[in-house]
Amino acid sequence: MVKAPGWSESRRWHVVSDGLLLAVLEPDWRAGRRDGWRWRLADSATWSSRPQPTREKAAVTALAAWQRSATRKENP
Repeated sequence: MVKAPGWSESRRWHVVSDGLLLAVLEPDWRAGRRDGWRWRLADSATWSSRPQPTREKAAVTALAAWQRSATRKENP
């Protein structure tokens, strides 16, 4: 995980492997307070529907989704 460009305003993090952006993480806000972390795959505009309690858990969940997606693309 690395801080995304513009991190100081967005608080977004990038999940990167070998220079390839795999996922984006950002705080999930509810009623004016942080309610965990949401994620999306780098090639998707859709954010996860369930926030994870920590940034690390969001990254693990995003990587598992990325792996499923990559495996599906390799074996149509």
